[in-house]
Amino acid sequence: MMLFDEAKLTRGHQRIADYISKNMDDIPFMVEETIAAACGVSISTVSRFWAEVGSKNLKEFKQRVKDEALLSPARKLQSAFDKVSGESGASVSVLGSVDYLQQSVDRLDQASFDAAVGLLANAGTVHIYGPGSAECLTALMDFRLSRFGADVRRLDRGGHELFESMVPIKPQDVIVIFGFVSESPEMAVLLDFAHERGCRTLLITDLAVSPMLAKADISLFTARGQLWEFHSMVAPIAVIEALIVAVGKEREQAALAGSEELHRLRRKYAKLLPKRV
Repeated sequence: MMLFDEAKLTRGHQRIADYISKNMDDIPFMVEETIAAACGVSISTVSRFWAEVGSKNLKEFKQRVKDEALLSPARKLQSAFDKVSGESGASVSVLGSVDYLQQSVDRLDQASFDAAVGLLANAGTVHIYGPGSAECLTALMDFRLSRFGADVRRLDRGGHELFESMVPIKPQDVIVIFGFVSESPEMAVLLDFAHERGCRTLLITDLAVSPMLAKADISLFTARGQLWEFHSMVAPIAVIEALIVAVGKEREQAALAGSEELHRLRRKYAKLLPKRV
């Protein structure tokens, strides 16, 4: 995988680097105009980018990619998409989700995943921040981890109200941040605060290039689609479920005890609080 030093790149060049990192297979077919349009920057910004990453121009960069043989399974998936071009929109949509899952698997670093599991399994309290559409992910993680007896709190306030929920955070805690599209001021504050407080951070992101990656203790990539596309939550949910299963294994005794107690309560109060169909 070709790596970029995001610390040396401007915000516009970071967007270009992130786009290229996610679409490396398509580099041979790209022109500067399409890259500019995809990243929301000017063509001149794209032209200056090549020098920043050690190439004279796009042509030379393409040769570097070819020389390094940067091909991924995404090409094979694209071939499969072409074969079902006559199928219904639903079929294509499902295959698109498969593509996001494959991209996430391709970029999954086992060492980072294992470290993330260790953080969550041994945290004092897990504080989760996920704004906007990521709120569904914070709810899922909260629900699953709580089943295993973990102490979980959602940081679902933005702006100045975020400060109140930061006060109880302790050094033994973990902050989980769902950082999609770009780094928000709230995310920047949480990452800086975690460093100051001495607690660990887990970043789950769809960005291949971002200053947040260097700030977080551990980061996991999950594909959601391009900047201009409807962002899918299929891959992020799959990553969360994989984390939860692994954490449950680490906390096996607590998880089993919690499940037994849940079963007991359901049986005892089934008539008062019947299960909804």
